[in-house]
Amino acid sequence: MATDLPLGPLDFLQGAPAPSSSVALSVEDPADRLPQAAIDRVMKLRGVDGVWVERDARGGRVVVLHYTPKGSAPHLPNMVNGLPTRIVGGEPINAGL
Repeated sequence: MATDLPLGPLDFLQGAPAPSSSVALSVEDPADRLPQAAIDRVMKLRGVDGVWVERDARGGRVVVLHYTPKGSAPHLPNMVNGLPTRIVGGEPINAGL
């Protein structure tokens, strides 16, 4: 159920608000995304609760696997979809809720 809140005075605006544009400000590189099948496969591994692609210090792509249990994870892959992996975590992901 939505509640309408008063906006207050809008006299700080220089004019009417411009409509938002659907033009993207930046283009996402498709190589920075894993195929859904690869994500699904990795997320089924024991202890993995997150997977994403990042750039390393040299600008190369690396698949980051968030692994919740503390300790080693010999069952996790060294490569995913041809990219090296980096394991992070040790604690559960907390969305702050």
